[in-house]
Amino acid sequence: MFHNKKNTFEQHDNESISFYRQSVDNLNILNKLENNLDVDVCVIGGGLTGVTSAFHLATKGYKVVLLEARNIGWGASGRNGGQLSIGLRKSQQFLEKKLGMSHAKELWNLGLEAVGEAKHFISKYNILCAIQSGVMQAGYYSKDFISFLKDIEHMQKFYNFNNYEFFDLNQIQDQINSKKYYSGLLNKSAYHLNPLKYLYGITKVLLNLNVNIYENSPVERIEETNDGVKVKTKQCAVKAKYAVVGCNGYLDNLLGKVRHKFMPINNYIIATEPLGEKKAREFIHNNYAVCDTRFIIDYYRFSEDWRMLFGGGETYTSTFVKNPKTFVSNRMYKIFPDLKNYKIDFSWGGSLAITVNRLPHFGTIMNGKILYAHGYSGHGLGLSTLAGKLIAEKISGFADRFNFFESIGHITIPGGDFLRRPIYASSIGYYKFRDLL
Repeated sequence: MFHNKKNTFEQHDNESISFYRQSVDNLNILNKLENNLDVDVCVIGGGLTGVTSAFHLATKGYKVVLLEARNIGWGASGRNGGQLSIGLRKSQQFLEKKLGMSHAKELWNLGLEAVGEAKHFISKYNILCAIQSGVMQAGYYSKDFISFLKDIEHMQKFYNFNNYEFFDLNQIQDQINSKKYYSGLLNKSAYHLNPLKYLYGITKVLLNLNVNIYENSPVERIEETNDGVKVKTKQCAVKAKYAVVGCNGYLDNLLGKVRHKFMPINNYIIATEPLGEKKAREFIHNNYAVCDTRFIIDYYRFSEDWRMLFGGGETYTSTFVKNPKTFVSNRMYKIFPDLKNYKIDFSWGGSLAITVNRLPHFGTIMNGKILYAHGYSGHGLGLSTLAGKLIAEKISGFADRFNFFESIGHITIPGGDFLRRPIYASSIGYYKFRDLL
């Protein structure tokens, strides 16, 4: 039996509404689980992992219920930077050295499939989420161009990938109106979008499949039974053959020591007032999404109504910074000093799960009755969409692709519940110092 003793999501209770949240209409969701249920699969978590798992299971004929502790998209799926990128946080060269060429190529192909899955959802169900093509990696260091050119050559030679474009000093400063960058690498097969509109679009499809979704229904514990599991909220219980847990950085204690395989970190985003398209393109000429090459990255793009959405900075405590607007705007003004002339309308934070090797953590416990996927390490928009598909495959008897991710080794972050946060924070001190140089 696993107990959930903490409530990470409560750190958002007093924060102001995000830009994403005010950009969507309310969903017609059942408010709270008030009766005991008997289903095939109980999905826990109303983010992309949970919603896409429920979708694929429902289309396969399983009776599914989804429980969300707060509201759909309350966690990272509705708070992130909106970049839909191919691959993982680590480069293919890193993956080749760690896992071998065949495994690295398999991960790349799955990354391509993840983006394809998202685009398929958007196209098939006409999800209006302001999707735009192009994600630029901006070289913060003068020597970044060397690795960019090597990446282009390597990906062409070994992966037949020809959708990278290199930008030299003059070209990157034509594209991004900042003196902070020396070069750039554009991925023309990556995209950016409004993540909450995307998630809501899939959720609407799920509701049309007659899947019951209950918000404000935090799970307190999961118990094993002879023929499955019993998922308990404060007042009710769901009996199921399987439980799917898609809580990512909000997992808390729900899966016991599984939480020690990742570190929940907090990241922050601000949104300016609308600049208008003409002024916005003076900052980012071709309306690409951008992330830089620092360890603690800045990432930014324009929204559908031409607000600058700027994310950056990390904290490792169990609580959020008191003033994320100031915390992030100081980073934004170093890149774009002229944005001091525009009002900041929104600021918010969110928690995400980072693994030590920056690879996603898939697995099963309780004799295969509980399946989980998390630890996307900042690349969750595509990977969580794919995770739902692979979880459904696993439950329906086609386990190879889920098992492939499950076979990736993950080390336990030392220190237990009291020390893992400070140990992790201190271990990246070198990289934070390097970013400042």
